[in-house]
Amino acid sequence: MNIIIVGAGRVGMFMAQKLEKDHEVSIIEKDKDLAQEASRALDVLVIQGDGTETKTLEEAGVKDVDVIAGVTGKDEINLLSCLLAKSLGIKTVLARVGKPEYIEVFKSLGIDHVVSPELSVADRLYRLITRPTASDLALIEGSDVEILEYTIQANSLVKDKKVGEIPPNGFLIISVRKGDEILIPTPNTVLEELDKVWVLLKSQFIKNVTKLFVPPE
Repeated sequence: MNIIIVGAGRVGMFMAQKLEKDHEVSIIEKDKDLAQEASRALDVLVIQGDGTETKTLEEAGVKDVDVIAGVTGKDEINLLSCLLAKSLGIKTVLARVGKPEYIEVFKSLGIDHVVSPELSVADRLYRLITRPTASDLALIEGSDVEILEYTIQANSLVKDKKVGEIPPNGFLIISVRKGDEILIPTPNTVLEELDKVWVLLKSQFIKNVTKLFVPPE
């Protein structure tokens, strides 16, 4: 089996050590020192690069890979690397998540396995749900991304707007909670008062995006 591990921290190194004898393993690590340490310690391909960029995944041979595991210490990086891998054809993706409240969101986006260091291995995804398209992901490609949660207020600028009416300038609405239901928004999904919205966005757009969702005081 061909496996890509994104992240050469404690979790990534542990996985690689367990897998390298019986599988073809590649590690992607952005930090130069960690990448060099992994290269010295393991008999695997180590690529110093950004696992949230298509060119890096292609360098790691993504077209021939069976599984990718995003196990860095940042949830946003793990999510984006897995979604990109899905869009490039990898059938099975695994993501580490540090915040338990993100587990259901990750699952609803089509992450096949979600592992939390604070919880046991998450239950297998009950159903695959349509994921963001590759063209959507291109808008936010790169590692300078964050996930923010907003609650739609009565005077939010996006209240009662369809998702398709909100220009995705540097951000992507990845999930909407309406009551007890978590759904993947379509262009026709209407954002209503008290809906909770999860947004994946580039860090430099936080202020502009927040203005859309948070009403002025």
